[in-house]
Amino acid sequence: MLDRRELLHRASLLLGGAISASAASGILAGCVAMPGAATGGGLLSAEETASLTAMADQIIPKTDTPGALDVGVPAFIDRMLAGYYQQRERDVIRSGLQKVNADAQALRGVSFPLLTGDEQVELMKRYDREQYDYTRANTSTTPAPPPHFFRLVKELTILGFCTSEAGATRLMYYNPNPGPYRGDLPLSEVGKVSAL
Repeated sequence: MLDRRELLHRASLLLGGAISASAASGILAGCVAMPGAATGGGLLSAEETASLTAMADQIIPKTDTPGALDVGVPAFIDRMLAGYYQQRERDVIRSGLQKVNADAQALRGVSFPLLTGDEQVELMKRYDREQYDYTRANTSTTPAPPPHFFRLVKELTILGFCTSEAGATRLMYYNPNPGPYRGDLPLSEVGKVSAL
């Protein structure tokens, strides 16, 4: 069994710092991504789920390891938003997903999931730059403004993937019996980030 606190620490390193309190509470409460988990019945509409699914698939696509869709990340995100995130964060995600579809309509006259993969990535790069600028501009603002929607989407996608069995055992190195502690082991000998 994975130590959830250490998993949160490792996931926050992948995100480049800290994770939100809502994300931490959901993971510590046991919310994890599971393959084949049904979406719907949570917070997001079918259109919002379709856009979020397309974004998660671009963030962690299937390669020689499973991708975000293979491990049930969209259902994980819906459960996390419905059960652990504050209303302010839910509103940010929902308005962000509306913006995504409006931008896709302006670009090609279709919703985000119907864009080509390259077009989806191009829009997501724009949102990533917006998120970076927004975060930088608001670092000293008190009280802190709500996070940018794309920051939340990335956070939830990475957490969902890392808390899945495939993410913890195939992407990260998982050894339930690691043996003796060796603090001076070169990273080149380790190979992967440890799940523990």
